[in-house]
Amino acid sequence: MLVCFSTNVFAEVIIMKCKSYRYKYVSDGSGTTIYSANIKRDKKNFHKFCPSEVNDSNKHFLKSIEGVELIVSEYVVTCKTAKSVLKQGIGTDSVSITDFKKLTRSSKFKWNGSPQSQKEKCKLEKS
Repeated sequence: MLVCFSTNVFAEVIIMKCKSYRYKYVSDGSGTTIYSANIKRDKKNFHKFCPSEVNDSNKHFLKSIEGVELIVSEYVVTCKTAKSVLKQGIGTDSVSITDFKKLTRSSKFKWNGSPQSQKEKCKLEKS
């Protein structure tokens, strides 16, 4: 009896460059993972987007985080965060929407107590 196993692995990768960040969408047989990297600070060293905890990949900018919810639906990623303490300040009540098909990103949040919002168009980058 001959048994053959296929080792073909297909991963869809989309990288979009926005004003200050690059975002990477990776979808393979095990699921979808989103990464981000600050263009100046991180160069192209991506870390997990919308982290639920401080770890080695994000401790250079993130001190603590609470109430995180990540929703991935098709190519639209929604990240909700109750409170994030960064080295530069405190963000609360944050909702960001990153659309990898429309290449757009929007967010509403409070930064150090002051309401903020952002909307930007991004560009597709070769992976």
